[in-house]
Amino acid sequence: MVHSILKMEKTGKIYIPKKIRRKYGKKFFIVPYKDRIVLYSMPDNPVEDLIKIGESLKDIPIKEIRGEVYKKAYNEIDRH
Repeated sequence: MVHSILKMEKTGKIYIPKKIRRKYGKKFFIVPYKDRIVLYSMPDNPVEDLIKIGESLKDIPIKEIRGEVYKKAYNEIDRH
Protein backbone atom coordinates (compact mmCIF):
# COMPACT_ATOMS: atom_id res chain seq x y z
CA MET A 1 0.00 0.00 0.00
CA VAL A 2 1.22 3.48 -0.85
CA HIS A 3 1.22 6.02 1.98
CA SER A 4 1.95 9.70 1.52
CA ILE A 5 1.82 12.87 3.54
CA LEU A 6 0.09 15.57 1.50
CA LYS A 7 0.33 19.30 1.97
CA MET A 8 -2.39 21.67 0.80
CA GLU A 9 -1.32 24.69 -1.24
CA LYS A 10 -2.60 28.19 -0.45
CA THR A 11 -5.16 27.79 -3.25
CA GLY A 12 -6.57 24.63 -1.63
CA LYS A 13 -4.98 22.20 -4.10
CA ILE A 14 -3.56 18.88 -2.97
CA TYR A 15 -1.11 16.95 -5.12
CA ILE A 16 -1.97 13.23 -5.36
CA PRO A 17 1.18 11.18 -6.12
CA LYS A 18 1.36 9.40 -9.48
CA LYS A 19 1.37 5.90 -7.91
CA ILE A 20 -1.94 6.61 -6.20
CA ARG A 21 -3.49 8.19 -9.34
CA ARG A 22 -2.48 5.14 -11.38
CA LYS A 23 -4.04 2.76 -8.89
CA TYR A 24 -7.22 4.70 -7.99
CA GLY A 25 -7.83 7.10 -10.88
CA LYS A 26 -8.03 10.87 -11.03
CA LYS A 27 -11.51 11.54 -9.60
CA PHE A 28 -12.40 11.20 -5.93
CA PHE A 29 -15.32 11.84 -3.61
CA ILE A 30 -14.31 13.87 -0.55
CA VAL A 31 -16.24 12.78 2.53
CA PRO A 32 -15.88 14.76 5.77
CA TYR A 33 -16.36 12.39 8.71
CA LYS A 34 -15.83 13.13 12.40
CA ASP A 35 -12.26 14.48 12.73
CA ARG A 36 -11.03 13.57 9.22
CA ILE A 37 -11.71 13.65 5.52
CA VAL A 38 -11.79 10.50 3.43
CA LEU A 39 -11.15 10.22 -0.31
CA TYR A 40 -13.00 7.55 -2.27
CA SER A 41 -12.08 6.86 -5.86
CA MET A 42 -14.90 7.55 -8.27
CA PRO A 43 -15.83 4.99 -10.94
CA ASP A 44 -15.50 5.97 -14.61
CA ASN A 45 -19.26 5.73 -15.11
CA PRO A 46 -20.98 5.95 -11.69
CA VAL A 47 -24.50 6.13 -13.15
CA GLU A 48 -24.07 2.91 -15.10
CA ASP A 49 -22.62 1.21 -12.01
CA LEU A 50 -25.59 2.38 -9.89
CA ILE A 51 -28.10 1.15 -12.48
CA LYS A 52 -26.55 -2.33 -12.39
CA ILE A 53 -26.60 -2.37 -8.60
CA GLY A 54 -30.18 -1.04 -8.50
CA GLU A 55 -31.42 -3.79 -10.82
CA SER A 56 -30.22 -6.40 -8.34
CA LEU A 57 -32.00 -4.69 -5.40
CA LYS A 58 -35.54 -4.29 -6.76
CA ASP A 59 -37.19 -6.39 -4.03
CA ILE A 60 -35.47 -4.72 -1.05
CA PRO A 61 -37.11 -1.67 0.66
CA ILE A 62 -35.14 1.58 0.18
CA LYS A 63 -34.97 2.23 3.95
CA GLU A 64 -33.24 -1.10 4.44
CA ILE A 65 -30.78 -0.39 1.63
CA ARG A 66 -30.03 3.12 2.90
CA GLY A 67 -29.45 1.89 6.46
CA GLU A 68 -27.10 -0.84 5.29
CA VAL A 69 -25.13 1.57 3.09
CA TYR A 70 -24.61 4.04 5.95
CA LYS A 71 -23.66 1.27 8.35
CA LYS A 72 -21.05 -0.18 5.98
CA ALA A 73 -19.66 3.23 5.03
CA TYR A 74 -19.19 4.32 8.65
CA ASN A 75 -17.65 0.97 9.57
CA GLU A 76 -15.22 1.34 6.66
CA ILE A 77 -14.23 4.86 7.74
CA ASP A 78 -13.81 3.85 11.39
CA ARG A 79 -11.37 1.06 10.44
CA HIS A 80 -8.88 3.60 9.06
